[in-house]
Amino acid sequence: VQRQNSMSMILLDIDLFKAVNDTYGHNIGDDVLVKMSQILLNTLRNIDIICRWGGEEFLILLPTADLDNAKVLAEKLRVSIAESEIDVVGHISASFGVAKVLEGESMEAVVDRADKALYLAKKSGRNCVKTELDT
Repeated sequence: VQRQNSMSMILLDIDLFKAVNDTYGHNIGDDVLVKMSQILLNTLRNIDIICRWGGEEFLILLPTADLDNAKVLAEKLRVSIAESEIDVVGHISASFGVAKVLEGESMEAVVDRADKALYLAKKSGRNCVKTELDT
């Protein structure tokens, strides 16, 4: 039996993060980033790779996950984030863009597709998941 070679990427952006920094200060903003990291680590699988990507964005590589599975994981993350209570700030949300990593593709190409999906999620009202197929 051949192992599934699918891999997908999630690009997530904390919604209205600038307002958190502007309202509560950068130390509280940093606390939000730490809490976000904890939610990601507690929700994702051990084989998933998480990194901070820019100020309030996170990039997640999902080995063995096709686009459908990646979308399910992103939705699970979205709910976990929205339901979490963060000291001082309260509830936050995040928007998600999901893309499949194609064999032989450059990192820039997959990030670009995930970013387009993320932009669509933001444009669609935030706190939602969009895939490259939605763009």
